[in-house]
Amino acid sequence: MESKKSGQRAIGQAPLLRRAALLTFVATFVAVLLCSAGSKSAAQVQHRVRPGQTLSRIAKRYHISVAALAAQNRLTTDAALQTGQLLSIPSDGVLFVRRGQTLRSIAKQHHIEADELARANRLRATASLRVGQRLVLPGTDSSDHAPRWGHPRRPGTGTFLRMATHRTARVQLVDRRGAVRRRALPELARLLAPRGSRQTKNPHPQLVRWMARVSDHFGGRTIEIVSGYRPAGGYTRQESRHTQGHAIDFRIRGVPNTELRDYCRTFHHVGVGYYPNSLFVHLDVRRDDTYWVDLSRPGEAPRYAGAGEDNQPEAPTTAAVIDSDISAEPAAADDTAAPVDEAPDQLSDE
Repeated sequence: MESKKSGQRAIGQAPLLRRAALLTFVATFVAVLLCSAGSKSAAQVQHRVRPGQTLSRIAKRYHISVAALAAQNRLTTDAALQTGQLLSIPSDGVLFVRRGQTLRSIAKQHHIEADELARANRLRATASLRVGQRLVLPGTDSSDHAPRWGHPRRPGTGTFLRMATHRTARVQLVDRRGAVRRRALPELARLLAPRGSRQTKNPHPQLVRWMARVSDHFGGRTIEIVSGYRPAGGYTRQESRHTQGHAIDFRIRGVPNTELRDYCRTFHHVGVGYYPNSLFVHLDVRRDDTYWVDLSRPGEAPRYAGAGEDNQPEAPTTAAVIDSDISAEPAAADDTAAPVDEAPDQLSDE
């Protein structure tokens, strides 16, 4: 009789036990999600520049150095900022290599062993460092400080796809010190040549430098080239940067054009064009920073947007690329001026 009652109590308690187990599972799951979200948000702190703000003021607000903030965003320490520009804020335990620094000198500065620093960054103890290279100090949770788009497998090397010809190439754009490789210029020129033409023009070294930084920032993802060098004609003015080998229209596989646009706008002495009804972002080297939005569709005449019109829906990136899908830059005061090169006459023969 007693065993029968015990069995009945066990049966009666079974739903309660299942409910308790379910509640415990849900609570644990929610806690994990909250921790993950907190870690992610901490790793992706961003700041949108307001009128009058400088790198120095923003760095002071976040209690970081101007050098670290500039390096995180691939800027010079005296770079002028644009209202609305998006900056990434470096986290504690992350630093960027300055000219002349080595693993040993950085380790000594932070009172750690060079071998420890090398292991924390998956480097050989004898590895050479590039100016601007990102390092994580030992003891820092690398998952909390991982770049949003991941690490490139080969920093300074870009993987390219020419959309019109389906030609692909992997080009080492800069050497270990960050200097543009001389041999990269003709290699990239062949990818940027007009479709069906053997005529090429070497790209400006500053443009090559920007493309290396774009590739690294977005984790080495494939850069899809829509247009590069092309002669004047149609909607391409004689003064267009495209006719000089100073411009590229491109997109990056898996990256929204709005993200690509915002990153390109962190550069200095550039022209950035956003084409929300087309497939690409325009980037060129020039003297004065310039930004524009062209609402035209492929093959249409340029239709430049007024203030507040740059939030148009972005065209699907699965649409076919056609020869007429090219950018047309608006006329600018510096059309005939030489572009600014941050490292003139510094080409590497590596």
